[in-house]
Amino acid sequence: MDIVFGDAELARVCNSSAARQERYGPEASATLLRRLGQMAAAARLSDLRLLAAARIRACPGDERLGRLIALTGRDHLTVRPRDAPTATLADGALDEHAVRALIVTSVTIVR
Repeated sequence: MDIVFGDAELARVCNSSAARQERYGPEASATLLRRLGQMAAAARLSDLRLLAAARIRACPGDERLGRLIALTGRDHLTVRPRDAPTATLADGALDEHAVRALIVTSVTIVR
């Protein structure tokens, strides 16, 4: 999948080893890098469901398109499809098989 970031600062931190470790610590940084790699290797969002540790779930209180992708414990990435209008089913629910690009909108690390 293609991965883009919601803003330049998030992209800078996620793509820089030093910035990622400074912001999230060495363990969370390694987990974040691994999960981003798994996301990039997947062809579709639905493929990530094969990774039990990803624990994909709907964003609570969010529109039906947002998803949380687990990192560890309560830590997670918040994502949404880049091409939202073409990634929905007739009832408006997200068609995870059609999602081939994600926007990472936030990284939540609970300390």
